[in-house]
Amino acid sequence: MVYLGGAPGMRISFSGVFTKIAAILFGPLYGGIASGLVDVIGFIMKPEGAYIPWLTVTSIFSGIITGLLWIVLKNVNAKTLQRTYILFFTTIGILGIINYMHVSLITDSRWAQIINSIGKYRDFTSYGLMVASLIGLIFLMIDHIVKKVHNNSEMYNDFLKILVSTSVSGITVTTLNTYILRIFIPSLGKMGFLILWIPRAIEEILMVIIQAYVISMLLFVFKKHIRKC
Repeated sequence: MVYLGGAPGMRISFSGVFTKIAAILFGPLYGGIASGLVDVIGFIMKPEGAYIPWLTVTSIFSGIITGLLWIVLKNVNAKTLQRTYILFFTTIGILGIINYMHVSLITDSRWAQIINSIGKYRDFTSYGLMVASLIGLIFLMIDHIVKKVHNNSEMYNDFLKILVSTSVSGITVTTLNTYILRIFIPSLGKMGFLILWIPRAIEEILMVIIQAYVISMLLFVFKKHIRKC
């Protein structure tokens, strides 16, 4: 547990490997059950502050999202997924740059006025989209490096699909949990959302990469040895 502002704000754990592999192997229902059980059992074994039921709900949500995304992605052609992935993250990156230019340089434009009307969240339309694009393309580069290092081993054929499934659920739940922690823990509520969210998001991204790597190996072993039994 890493403390932020004197309160437990970020947990570094490898439990996600075992909850998300359940979602991938057996579907969203079992993924949600496994995620919820791990959260509750983890709190019972080592409680950190007061129990917040909403965090268990988001944990269940994480397992469900991972399972649903895997159902959508598992049979998608790898090359098609790569092209779609590149197109999506390149597009949101360009959109972020366009929004930034309007707000910073073309302040009288109708589009700039629409963005400014969002208020304190307007930076998400520029910096947020650019950062999301960068992270997405970094994930793609990591997928390329993993396959290159392992000489395109069959073991890592599903790495990008797993990475997408786990990262979307992980970052979504991290964002929801950040709001929940600010509501239920007064010392964290005094911190700005981004100040609390950024280190949590960075930690989640790093853990997702490790989890996807391990899950790829476990899934390969399951398909090659266990499913045949």
